Amino acid sequence: MLAERRYGSRSRLPPLVPRRPGIVMGGSAAGGGEGQPDHRITSACWNQLPSKSLAELLHENMTQIGPPAFTDEAHALAKELQESLGPPAVGMHDKVGALTPPNPVFMGGGSTDVADIGWNVPTVLMGAALAPIGTKMHTWSAAACAAAAPGQAAVPAAAKYLAATAVDLLTQPERLKVIKAEFAERTKGLEWTALPEGYELPMYEPPAWFLKKTGQKWPPNNIPWPSKRVVSHEKFSSLGPELTPQK
Repeated sequence: MLAERRYGSRSRLPPLVPRRPGIVMGGSAAGGGEGQPDHRITSACWNQLPSKSLAELLHENMTQIGPPAFTDEAHALAKELQESLGPPAVGMHDKVGALTPPNPVFMGGGSTDVADIGWNVPTVLMGAALAPIGTKMHTWSAAACAAAAPGQAAVPAAAKYLAATAVDLLTQPERLKVIKAEFAERTKGLEWTALPEGYELPMYEPPAWFLKKTGQKWPPNNIPWPSKRVVSHEKFSSLGPELTPQK
C-alpha cells in the first residue's frame, strides 16, 4: 500500500507519522486481517520557498505579453466540457490574474519536488489556463484540452512568459542581484536535506528480456540484492523550517 500525506504546516506532520501502522492495523482488523504492518518512507519534500522578487518579474512579463489568445474554437470546446461537467458555461479564462501574497492559511493543494529545488536556487512557478474555468486538473477534460485548441494557445503563451523572464535575468543584472539577495536572506542559517540517513531507494529487478536486450546484469555492483522487504521504521530527517508568509 502506498500512502501520501500533505500538510500545510510541517509541525503537524511528525506527530502523525508514528500513527500510520495503527491506522493500517485498524483497517486490516476491520477486514479480518492479522499481523503487524511494516512501513518505510520512500520520499519527503519541504514546503515550497517562494521568491517574491522573481514572482514579480515573471508576473510583469505575463502582464506585458498578455493572456493566451484563445480562439472561438477553444471557447466552444471549453463551454461544451463545462456543460457536460456542471460548471457555468463561460469558456476559458482569458485574463492574467493579479499577483497576490500567499494565503497565510493553507487552503489545500498539491505536492511537488520542485519545492525542494526552491531551497537550493531561487525558484518560481506559474500556471497558464489550459483547462476550462471550474473544471479540475488530472481529469479527462483537462487532458482533452491539452492537444486541442485551448492547449495550442496556452502552451505557447506559457513558453513566452518563461523565455521573457529568462532573458530578463540574463540582461538585467540588477534584478538578478535582488533575487539572489532575497534568497540568501530567506535561507540564512538553513541546511536543506532530502532523504533520511541510511535511506535506500526502492529497487525492483528488471525483467530478463530487458537485461538481455540492454546487455546488463543484475544486480549492479552498488546495489545490495535481494533487497530487504522492509528497510526500516524511519523518521523524517527534516521537513524544512516553518515559513512566515511574505507581505
